[in-house]
Amino acid sequence: MTDTKPNILFVMADQLAAQFLPFHGHPLVKTPNLSRLAAEGVVFENCYSTSPLCSPARATVMNGLLP
Repeated sequence: MTDTKPNILFVMADQLAAQFLPFHGHPLVKTPNLSRLAAEGVVFENCYSTSPLCSPARATVMNGLLP
């Protein structure tokens, strides 16, 4: 087992749908930096939200408490 800790970058954007990203198959949108991060890292294909509204869902991610 290695002693190095992994680098974790959590990208969270409001009003961004996965189907509009090139690494999810969109043919026209260009995001070279996000695409490179996706190619070299891990992309989670499924996501579950604690709330249908964005502000309570973001608050849950930040503090770990349910809305």
